[in-house]
Amino acid sequence: MLAVAVGGALGAVVRYALIQWLEKRAQPFYMATFIVNSVGSFLMGMALHLFQSSVMLALFVTGFLGALTTFSTFAFDTVRLLKINRHKAIIYMLLTLIVGFGCIVLGYKIR
Repeated sequence: MLAVAVGGALGAVVRYALIQWLEKRAQPFYMATFIVNSVGSFLMGMALHLFQSSVMLALFVTGFLGALTTFSTFAFDTVRLLKINRHKAIIYMLLTLIVGFGCIVLGYKIR
């Protein structure tokens, strides 16, 4: 439990810092979610090979990556974007899913 809590705290802080950094650079609100979900998917694929210990899996995958990446924010951003521009929302949704799956496969294949 402690490993999940520590990893989760770190992942949440990294995600929040990235959101703040991108907002200062006038990036669209959904860009941070896209980046963390893509990077997190890649790292999760790599974690399948890197970590054999259940404590490290709990710390890094469940804790850190679980807090860094977020499906609920992806869904929330998609709904917000649908209200602004339906075409961009559909592209965002499809790109997030395709890139996310591609990143996890790529991360898994890299050894």
